[in-house]
Amino acid sequence: MEFRITADEQRVLFLIVDYLDAGDAPTADELSRAADGDVLRDVASLRAKGWILVRHIDEHPTVIGLSPMAVAAVRNLRYGRRG
Repeated sequence: MEFRITADEQRVLFLIVDYLDAGDAPTADELSRAADGDVLRDVASLRAKGWILVRHIDEHPTVIGLSPMAVAAVRNLRYGRRG
């Protein structure tokens, strides 16, 4: 897992976490609408770096979860984000 992510990737990651915490598996299109811009590149990058798990559901890339290592990393990022 690549631990270095950009500010844009981190913003998308927290958006993904919000969806997952609500019990939803967001598509890349839903994330783009919520972010007011195309985030497909960030989703692909987070997947390639090992942060998120993506499956194609009905031909749409859909984030189905965080990788196990990302769960702990997100906790640390959230803690730092609040500080």
